[in-house]
Amino acid sequence: MNQNGVFRKRVLSKGARTLASLTTLAVLAGVAIVPASNAGAAKKITVGVAAITEQSPVVLQMIEVDKLAAKALGFNLVVLNANGDPAQMAQIMSALVNQNVSAIIDIAINPSLAPAAFAAAKQKGIPIIAEAAPLIDPQHQAAAVYAPSDAKMARLLGAQILKDYPNGGKALSINASALAAIVIRYQALAKATSGVVQVAATHETDLANAVTDTQTAVADALHANPSINMVWGLQDFEFSTALQVISSQNLGKIGVYGFYQDPVDFGILRAAKASGSTQPMAIADSPVYNSGWYCFDAIVNKFVLHKKNWLTNMNIHPLPYTLITPSNVQATGDVYKWPSFKPFFVNRWIAEGVKVKK
Repeated sequence: MNQNGVFRKRVLSKGARTLASLTTLAVLAGVAIVPASNAGAAKKITVGVAAITEQSPVVLQMIEVDKLAAKALGFNLVVLNANGDPAQMAQIMSALVNQNVSAIIDIAINPSLAPAAFAAAKQKGIPIIAEAAPLIDPQHQAAAVYAPSDAKMARLLGAQILKDYPNGGKALSINASALAAIVIRYQALAKATSGVVQVAATHETDLANAVTDTQTAVADALHANPSINMVWGLQDFEFSTALQVISSQNLGKIGVYGFYQDPVDFGILRAAKASGSTQPMAIADSPVYNSGWYCFDAIVNKFVLHKKNWLTNMNIHPLPYTLITPSNVQATGDVYKWPSFKPFFVNRWIAEGVKVKK
């Protein structure tokens, strides 16, 4: 992990202290537990993290930051992975509720996929906080959503696409209509390029087999429709996956546009810069993994400081945004050099009288 709390290599320990009631699910879904220390809150607090899938590098980054925040505060942290499987999404949400965790951080699992768990959490007074992605939540069952603006990132990409294709183009959009963030990205990108870019084909991602499904979708669509000259990869892993397919099958200089930078993307962009490639490519990025700090700040407000108005306003330390292309990619490293959010929140908690491990 680097100074920002961002993973460099995936290491998920199951630990000898795995909670007994989650042992069966640990085998099924994968569990990481960070034990509480004496430096945390006056009351031992357990936070559950329900992740839609760990196939996404960005999700792994979020989990590492959640571990960092939990360790600083001395909270227990239980992390469950649904592997993109709707049945497991319901199971892991229910498991966390049944464990009577203090709060649940929900990474992209909609209430409709775990209605019994959401209802039980409400009955037990367990707040569910959405991290890094909005939920399809018409009844507002989540207490709060802490996430970057998908529309803002889409507008950044849209402006770049209009520069790259001033005379128009046709796009393949790789969608996931079950995820609110992906729907927002698609709609905002389509609006930003309206009248210039036609979406010639769309594909619904199989989240349980996301990478393989993306490879097949890109190859099939580009072979079936040679007029397509760009790919919109609306999830982080799709940028590198699409480019690899295009390159390996010699499909030409198809533009590829994505959201959130996967560590492997740095090498791809640097190679394009070094070779003088004219293939259009760009990624809209924001330190989405820092969304976890807002989640933990809200949890501190509720369970440690016992504030009546406990929800954190993201304006206290707003998320930044950028567009990364071969022309401006940083020369070294595999994580974008965003400023660390840890000092701000640790100092904020200390100022409130919370005991924190720096």
